Amino acid sequence: MQGPIENALMLVAAGNAWLAGRDISGFWPDAPTFTFMKACEFRKPPASGKDTDEFPLVAADPMAWFASLKPWCTGLRLHCLAGRRGPNQQIDAPDRMLVAFVGGGPRWLIEAVGKQTCQLWEGFHRFGERDDPDRKVWLCTHILQGEISPSESQPVDLAVALSDLRTVLPEIEAFARTRTYDNFAACFLRAIKLIEQGEIDDAEWVDDVMRYSGFDRRQVAILQAINHAWVFGGMGSWNDLGEGGEPYDSLSERLFTALNDTVAGLANSTCRG
Repeated sequence: MQGPIENALMLVAAGNAWLAGRDISGFWPDAPTFTFMKACEFRKPPASGKDTDEFPLVAADPMAWFASLKPWCTGLRLHCLAGRRGPNQQIDAPDRMLVAFVGGGPRWLIEAVGKQTCQLWEGFHRFGERDDPDRKVWLCTHILQGEISPSESQPVDLAVALSDLRTVLPEIEAFARTRTYDNFAACFLRAIKLIEQGEIDDAEWVDDVMRYSGFDRRQVAILQAINHAWVFGGMGSWNDLGEGGEPYDSLSERLFTALNDTVAGLANSTCRG
């Protein structure tokens, strides 16, 4: 999956782990999700309502943000919404075709859950110094989008999302094989096996992710399944096949929706609030 989506997922999981009392020392800046990130800050809109005015700083990094939430927040959740486009961005393309571009694809909102009110935060990524000696070229600012009441929140449930993903994966794998897209079919098959069997891949990042997020092996298997099935990108990706029409369009849309829901559901499975 794209970096900004992974960032949102890991912020929610690690934040919930920290709020529950887990030691996640080093999460910022050492977690794998921040390998190429120079800054990850949190700001609120200016009182004037003018975008040209300074956005007051709430927290300079994720650990400081978690600490600022602790007095009232019972947990974090993740929500995926359709992308919001400006008047000059009316491109006739679905979010799955735009997700590889900076600012493209769906919106990802982090909900800080409280007993009386909930805050919604959105991350905005931008390119920093191309020649950074540590290759930390990304800057991210999370901006408070507003508040809602707890009753307005409708978090995605992991079991429901997985059910949809289980349904579409065999269908899109079979379609890929009929078109001899064997490399993509292999990705889909690996995702199916991870979901059904739960035997995780031996990847160097697994220990760090489990330490910071509190994920168990089943949750890691789901994360790896998402990564294998996430074929939506730029050149050389599923989006770049030159296909069009049915069943490619409907299968692709169903897979993209199911994957986004599973990302949100996985994040929400860590919320104990």
